[in-house]
Amino acid sequence: MLMISDALYLGRGLHKVAYIHPENENLVIKIPFDPKDAELRQELSYRKSRKFRNLDSQLLTKFYGPVETDKGQGYVFERIRNADGTACETLGDYLDAQEAAGWPDKEEVCALLQGFMKQVMDERILTNDTCLINFLLQRNEAGEIRIRIIDNVGSPVKIPLVYYWDHMTVGHIRRYLKRLQRDLQEKYGRDLVLVKS
Repeated sequence: MLMISDALYLGRGLHKVAYIHPENENLVIKIPFDPKDAELRQELSYRKSRKFRNLDSQLLTKFYGPVETDKGQGYVFERIRNADGTACETLGDYLDAQEAAGWPDKEEVCALLQGFMKQVMDERILTNDTCLINFLLQRNEAGEIRIRIIDNVGSPVKIPLVYYWDHMTVGHIRRYLKRLQRDLQEKYGRDLVLVKS
């Protein structure tokens, strides 16, 4: 059993609390408030289906399985940080800062978001979440940015055929990307062009 001190606390969401792994600072342990949480079951089922289908991803955090801790059953994931070891900012914080500064890097922002949306489709990532705190901007040694998805993946349907039938997956992702674009444009302006029609 792993002992987790309060010094390892990273943050909390609506369903889980996250801690740095006590034996490996490159990992994070997420502990659900309710072990039977539907969102957790959804994510575990989705990740199992991706493993079964041998689908790899550069967007999703890597998942390493369950672990027993003194705070309850936890789940071990890759910890997303910048190449220099600093914490990543959320996509929401990044876009808020761009908006506050008058969009000095608007073309780069649009290119980043377009690339992200293309990669979501290419990697067949299923999510219903448009909450920008679940997307982190990870910078490499050259300062280049990529977006990573850290939470809320999968589908809430009881029989997730969408996990296994590609045409259903594509349809789900198209609807999701349209909703994400709409939400971003409602918040940041209609001229934020993300998906080419």
